[in-house]
Amino acid sequence: MVDLREYAERVLLGASLHDKLHDPGALTDADPGAAWKGAAEPARDPGLAMSLTADPFPQDSAMRDEGTRGRALHFFANHELLALELMALALLRFPNAPAAFRRGLAATMRDEQRHMTLYIDRMEELGVCFGDLGLGGFFWRTVADLDTPAAFMAHMSLTFEQANLDHSRYYATRFADVGDDATAAVMEEVYADEVRHVALGVRWFRQWAPEQPLVDAHREALVAPVSMRRARGRHFDLAGRRAAGLPEAYIQAMANTPITRGKPPVVHLFDPTTELQLAHRGGYNPDAAVRARTVDLETLPLLYARPDDAVLVRRKPSQAFVTGLRTAGFPLADVVVGSLDGPHIDAPELTRIDRVQPWGWTPQLASRLARLRKRGGRDPVPPDGWPTDVFTKVRAVQVLAAVLAVEDPRLDEPGSVGVVATSEPEVRAAVEQVGGSGAQRLVLKAPLGTAGRGMIRLPDGDVTPLQARWISRALAGQGAVIVEPWRDRVCDLSLRLLVTRPGCAEVEGVGRFLVDPRGQYLGAVIGRATTGLPNDVVRFLHGDGQDADWLPTVWRRVTQAVADALAPTGYVGHVGVDAIVWRDPAGALRLRPVLELNTRVHMGHVAVHLAKRVAPGAVGVWRLRRVLDIERAGYASVAAYVDALGVQHPLSYVDEPRRVCSGVLATNDPSQARSVLGLLAVAPSVAAANAMLGVGAD
Repeated sequence: MVDLREYAERVLLGASLHDKLHDPGALTDADPGAAWKGAAEPARDPGLAMSLTADPFPQDSAMRDEGTRGRALHFFANHELLALELMALALLRFPNAPAAFRRGLAATMRDEQRHMTLYIDRMEELGVCFGDLGLGGFFWRTVADLDTPAAFMAHMSLTFEQANLDHSRYYATRFADVGDDATAAVMEEVYADEVRHVALGVRWFRQWAPEQPLVDAHREALVAPVSMRRARGRHFDLAGRRAAGLPEAYIQAMANTPITRGKPPVVHLFDPTTELQLAHRGGYNPDAAVRARTVDLETLPLLYARPDDAVLVRRKPSQAFVTGLRTAGFPLADVVVGSLDGPHIDAPELTRIDRVQPWGWTPQLASRLARLRKRGGRDPVPPDGWPTDVFTKVRAVQVLAAVLAVEDPRLDEPGSVGVVATSEPEVRAAVEQVGGSGAQRLVLKAPLGTAGRGMIRLPDGDVTPLQARWISRALAGQGAVIVEPWRDRVCDLSLRLLVTRPGCAEVEGVGRFLVDPRGQYLGAVIGRATTGLPNDVVRFLHGDGQDADWLPTVWRRVTQAVADALAPTGYVGHVGVDAIVWRDPAGALRLRPVLELNTRVHMGHVAVHLAKRVAPGAVGVWRLRRVLDIERAGYASVAAYVDALGVQHPLSYVDEPRRVCSGVLATNDPSQARSVLGLLAVAPSVAAANAMLGVGAD
């Protein structure tokens, strides 16, 4: 009989393919020997040497070609070789591991040898020889230095072999689809063995980490750059995971884990205090209410991030919430718990990133993100963030002036452009000037403010002593006050832009948002901007039947004016333009095409992506509801409220792609909400969607 140690040494140290695939016959483990401290890489003939990079995996669309299928099998055979060598290394490195574990590992090695032989034989029939392509070594580089059997099984069985449940079943189907039943049969045989291999990993890993939930223990055992994302593929094999004995809670967590394509992530961070940070030059510390709202909504980037991205949070959302988003068709990004409240924002598991994308850039935030940003590549944002004048409302005045320079009776009057005053006498003069132009009511704005904050109204044009003190503080702290006519809104519109390079911007979408009487954000209509509006407003926005291209033309002018205004700053990124429709004293509708300018990620950007999840023919209403109001309505908890909505208005979907056609979906975690809850109601009309949420028409 051959000793396990001898078998493992031949596989690891033998250089030829014959050594790697050697059948030892009957095995014994009578002499495990001392723990092995061997070479950094396995022995390989020159034609089988590992490379730092591998050729790209073939596209599915090319699988009808025999050579392409052969190249796909080459990748799989290389993975089998690496797994075989790593298991041999584990036998040598962990001689004191339980005998049953070592026997199971040896049996798995023999399966890997058989898989590799199947792959090599079939790829040669398809015209490809093993070694024709580069042999990557990612598995070896990430597993070879692990120092415990538990860590080894966490990476090999629970990660790479679990992912192969998905890969083998997926490609068995792809090969069968192109009529290659022989290759499909190979993949099915591999799949059946992988179920047993994962089961072996589950059994032993649970013995070594029995206290924690499996998903937590598995995550904590992984060493970067390996993460849970590596444990699944494009097709999620539920049946195989159940057959391998993985717990249901773990399976749900894996189903919610994004698929990795190996790209470094864009790291998203929700911090809605951009203007507040800039307004407080001595440093800004949010109060308890702002902190609670921020924490509740920190998963908002999941609604727009890509699957390869990462979303930084303070706490993991519940699997039930993430499952709801996945079921609704959101292409989930990775959720990473980081240190978000100290002087440095960081997440150690993010060892390599593309770039960081917070809600908005400020010098304070740029300083706190400096460590994380050093791990990135391309980054158009200056080291200290964008300059303050990128965010000031003064820029909105400049853009509005440029747009209104072209006379248009449907737009606001050119003389209604705000006046920027830098002293108290200038403010009083501007109040007289703007008030004397026919505006009975005025609004005064600080250059840095958001969501209806940082402004006061003058209902009759007179400045009270209390308002005079506000003006004095705004001038002292921000250097200017903007004086504008107050317009009673008929509806609020949003133009969502992306500045792709300095001086060039493109439209992401146009929509309608909802505000309270003070101008603070409540939510958005998800669908066409005109959906649910009165007929006369719809006719107005469509050019009163005389010029169907009127509004798109206005938006194009606004887009170019924004791009021109921001070009000297070098800014690139998202911009939100708020506009309103109002009635003049004669009752005619007018459009004020630039009311506010938000030079950052914004709620309108979120609404653009929510619209992608609403089925054609349906309408969505997205509302941010205060937890206090939910509690006052008599519900025991926010989760109980959402559960009741789910019973009354269950979600239904259409597929390909998956979209919501009716029902109510929570857009942040109800089980964790303490300040605010986002809800997307989908129905045939705006009125019906509002009724689902128990709110009136806007």
